Amino acid sequence: MIQTRKIYDRPAVCPIFPPTTITKQKKKKDGGCNLLQEGSDESEGVAMMSLDGDGRLDEEEEQADEEEFDDGSKEMRGVHAKTAIPPQTICVAIPKSCLITVEMGQSTPIGRKILQSDLELDAPKHIFLMIYVLWDRKLHGNKSFFAPYYDILPESLRNMPLFWTEEELAGLRGSHLLVQIADRADAIREDYESIVGIAPEFAAIATLEEFQWARMIVCSRNFGLLINGHRTSALVPHADMLNHYRPRETKWTFCEETQCFTITTLQGIGRGAQVYDSYGQKCNHRFLLNYGFCVEKNVEVDGFCPNEVPLELGLDLAELRSSGVAGVVVGGSDRECWEKKLAFWSRGDAAAAAGSHHYLFSDLGVGGGAGAGGGAGVGSSFHALAAAVAGASTRGTSTTTTTTTTTTTTTALSSLSTDIIHNLASMNDASTAAALSEAMAAAGRGTTIPSSTTRSSLLPSRTTMVCPIKRVRVCVSNNENTRILFSMLRVLACNSTELDRITLGGRLSSVGGGVSSSPFYSGGPSSTAQRLFGVSSSVMGAAASSSATGSSTSSPSSLRTCRDIRYPINLRNERRAMELLLEITARALSKYPTSLAQDTADLLDEASYAKYSNGRNAKLQVRGEKEVLHHFALWARTAMHVIDIILHELEVERKLLVGSSSAKASSSSSSAGIGVVVGNGGGKVVQQGAVHQSEELGYDYVIQAMEEDDDCHSTILRYCSDVLGAVRRDELNRIASNAMGSSA
Repeated sequence: MIQTRKIYDRPAVCPIFPPTTITKQKKKKDGGCNLLQEGSDESEGVAMMSLDGDGRLDEEEEQADEEEFDDGSKEMRGVHAKTAIPPQTICVAIPKSCLITVEMGQSTPIGRKILQSDLELDAPKHIFLMIYVLWDRKLHGNKSFFAPYYDILPESLRNMPLFWTEEELAGLRGSHLLVQIADRADAIREDYESIVGIAPEFAAIATLEEFQWARMIVCSRNFGLLINGHRTSALVPHADMLNHYRPRETKWTFCEETQCFTITTLQGIGRGAQVYDSYGQKCNHRFLLNYGFCVEKNVEVDGFCPNEVPLELGLDLAELRSSGVAGVVVGGSDRECWEKKLAFWSRGDAAAAAGSHHYLFSDLGVGGGAGAGGGAGVGSSFHALAAAVAGASTRGTSTTTTTTTTTTTTTALSSLSTDIIHNLASMNDASTAAALSEAMAAAGRGTTIPSSTTRSSLLPSRTTMVCPIKRVRVCVSNNENTRILFSMLRVLACNSTELDRITLGGRLSSVGGGVSSSPFYSGGPSSTAQRLFGVSSSVMGAAASSSATGSSTSSPSSLRTCRDIRYPINLRNERRAMELLLEITARALSKYPTSLAQDTADLLDEASYAKYSNGRNAKLQVRGEKEVLHHFALWARTAMHVIDIILHELEVERKLLVGSSSAKASSSSSSAGIGVVVGNGGGKVVQQGAVHQSEELGYDYVIQAMEEDDDCHSTILRYCSDVLGAVRRDELNRIASNAMGSSA
């Protein structure tokens, strides 16, 4: 293993290697180095740092590299085993004295001023690490204890999207990652200006460009540690050189006994093999934004792919438009339903925004940190509204599978916007209403509201919709975010009656069109929701009680927000929700200039898209997003097909029941005509096989075919068989119960 000796006033080369072990460095243009040994046996150390595959680089190759175009691929570094390393071996041990911690940054003059001023910074722990590195390098230069570490840090970070060229950013066209890159650049600039504002001398320590470099160095290299019971973040020389690989082959921790940061092998590592760390299970957009790379095949051992794509959902203003008038109609029952839906859609947002800042544009993504998620404030939505009112926006809106483009007039939008302000005020959201009024006033004066996106013309506006938008990150999985997505789709698909049902705690009991609601929302006896989603019996009982008493007060544990609709409201609503999902995925896919098939073909061309290059990383990122979008599009199409089959079966059953109830031999006719009967065993459903339709068109046949299809993803199968199947059984049971009641 790497031996660590006592570090004296200043080690000759690098604080983590014995000064006698390494006697020669070769510098690279990116500030890195190859570590070569002279006059020492190769087995004296366990691992060595390298920037290329074999740890060697002759002068001719180095000169050629200098003349080559830098596409970001030369930023690759790594640590290789010099000897075979057995499992459970501590292969790296870095003394605490060689770590740069948050507390060291806080103790600098600049750090103390930041603490005293109580600045709101984007990533405070990162900031203090940056402050120490920038301050120490400027103040102490080559005399710094950490100078050898600074010397091997890359001088440029061309692989980081924050530093990509316009041409390279174009490879991400259509991806929300462009917005995150712009947000990251804005956050860094704002942090820099804030620090200079309270400590003007910091401008002499670091320029904005140096501050950006330090931010991405820290972002990509820091470790979250528990040191002697205190949680902090730290830069760990040499340990930050390990590249990412999953499943993990090593583990790291801070050992209180030895007072060292240690890396331990979990399996044997062969001589010459690269020693890896695991950066965790992450979506490629986080790897690319924070570390400057994408994983070629980002798939876990169990087959799960954590790649995500953000889907944006919001109320459609076109619902208020008249087909015969070029404007906005804000009257009638449609207006009333839209307003009720807006109120329920926005419910809980003010609380989530913690006080005075009401977030109309919220991000339901997993993970935190700048650029990785978090909500954008109302300003973005209001900028878009102001632009629309000023006549700057004439975007078409697609409301069905067939695209309908409508140009709204300035007067009509102004009228609608005024109504929205009044609605917000009536919801006791005065701060949001005031902010919207300010944006409207600016637009009316012809004032241009500056966009926060100044990075590039390629970077899209943070929002293109006037009404509240919610963004949810989804992957190919039936996880919590997928359930939130489906819940919000069900709200958007609601008609007025369905909306009353979910907002009033489920006291209503039927819907139009002859399709009844699910038992959970109607207060019925079925425990389907409880079986599928673990809904507590107390919640179901409260809904039933509300239904029985006619009370309009919903249960405190009932449907509070648009994220709580975890079970289909009814088949009509569920089918409309799937239509909306298909529209949303189609709209997202239309933003990309290339297809998924084209991306897959391009990635086979390693001459044009070299490994580790920025162009290839961009292609991997957008390909991963499109794979998720295609998955959900397939999910929606499959679900619509299955729902149509179920609706047809239900219609057949109703017709059979009408015929059987008109017959005098009611008992025998019912037994022959009803597809299911309810037994006495706790709601057990017994299938009689009397649903009279072609076997090829039946629900059971389709589900069996899906189970036998190796290409059918388990998430789609489980949704169609478990969720839709449960709704089908409940509806058939209800038909049977109604028939028995009619016969009686």
